[in-house]
Amino acid sequence: MTRREAVGAFLKNCLLPITAAVLLFFIFRSACTKDGSVDYFLLWLLCGLPFGIHRMFLWIIPGGRSFGGSIAVFALNFLIGAVIGGVVLVWRLLAAVWYVPLTVYRLIKG
Repeated sequence: MTRREAVGAFLKNCLLPITAAVLLFFIFRSACTKDGSVDYFLLWLLCGLPFGIHRMFLWIIPGGRSFGGSIAVFALNFLIGAVIGGVVLVWRLLAAVWYVPLTVYRLIKG
């Protein structure tokens, strides 16, 4: 692996997920703050939503129900997407931490 490929993989797998997570944290932190304390579970769900939005309609698709039932299933899809996205976000951040020593090794070996 060349140095250019190692730096490109570092940018893609380390800096991009960390930057996205920090940006989402600062965007949603004020929405999750109530009486001076932060609801970290809600913050985790909101920050994970962009990472899981494309998986949102994977299992439950609203259709063939009444309007109220469709809205309820759509809300459930958002919750499922947020939980999946939160797990994906944590996984991407752990992978980003792993890529720091891996990139240093690749640049030294290089």
